[in-house]
Amino acid sequence: MSSLQSIYEQMSNDMEIIEAYSLIASAEDIEGYATHDINHVNRVINNCIAISRLLAISEDDAAAIKIAALLHDIGCVNGEKEGHAKRSAEWAKRYLQDKNMPQPDIDKIIIAVGEHSGDAKSTFGKILLFADKIDICAERILPRGLKLVGNRQYGHIMAVEIAIENEELTIDFLTDGEIDIAEMNEYYFTVKVFQGIADLARHFGLSHKIMFDGVDAIGKCVRNNRFL
Repeated sequence: MSSLQSIYEQMSNDMEIIEAYSLIASAEDIEGYATHDINHVNRVINNCIAISRLLAISEDDAAAIKIAALLHDIGCVNGEKEGHAKRSAEWAKRYLQDKNMPQPDIDKIIIAVGEHSGDAKSTFGKILLFADKIDICAERILPRGLKLVGNRQYGHIMAVEIAIENEELTIDFLTDGEIDIAEMNEYYFTVKVFQGIADLARHFGLSHKIMFDGVDAIGKCVRNNRFL
């Protein structure tokens, strides 16, 4: 086991982190559209694990990316999403300075956390942004979010599958069969999701395909960032 993996495992059981996300969840229950709780964080970590394996990311780098995923939303203090990436990066910087971790790894993690909400430039940031954005699933959507046009369609997404074959990244969103793709495509956050997928693929020299329930068809697919 790498030293970074060991640090990650210790962090994943750290009550300071777990309690911070519990407070975030409590605050979001009232006003939020989608959760930034520990369940969301764990799904993002799992997405990072999946894409890191497919991209043959080194063990140390994969562990560092998981650490970034674990801390990426911890700045959503009082459920406040605006500016949370910067606050999360600041929190991560303070927290990681006390860990026996090489400074270059700390720097990569902090940069990725700070980039995950916007236009990521670093490799770690692009992977984290991708893993975060594709977590648009029913489990994440709060009651208020189910009333918002566009956002409510994420309540029909049950899971996401990630694959790379023949130098093509494929993302398949599995639904309950009731999703309105046209409405979802008009929603601003959906554009961010698709852009995050396209950007990661481009960064690693891959083409990409986005599917719903295994269907690559007009009205149900976006290929290479073009709405079909």
